[in-house]
Amino acid sequence: MFPVGQTNLEFLEPTSPDSPIAKSIEKKGVGIHHLAVQVEDIEAVLAQLKERGVRLVNETPVKGAGGKLIAFVHPAATGGILLELSQEKRS
Repeated sequence: MFPVGQTNLEFLEPTSPDSPIAKSIEKKGVGIHHLAVQVEDIEAVLAQLKERGVRLVNETPVKGAGGKLIAFVHPAATGGILLELSQEKRS
């Protein structure tokens, strides 16, 4: 993670030939893998998206880097961009 202004850039590399990152590079080449946005209540956002018929990769949040809760919106629902929803872990 590299802080840039009020955001962070995260550089990813494959950990194995069949990892999601390796598959993405093989299919699309190098470049942006996904964009992440921070939300206050990830479960509420996911419920709203499901209600509107938005295609999701994750219908419930999973534990991500740094203990954050994350879920992905399918690229088919966002014009081809994989979108990560991220919520800071609660104390």
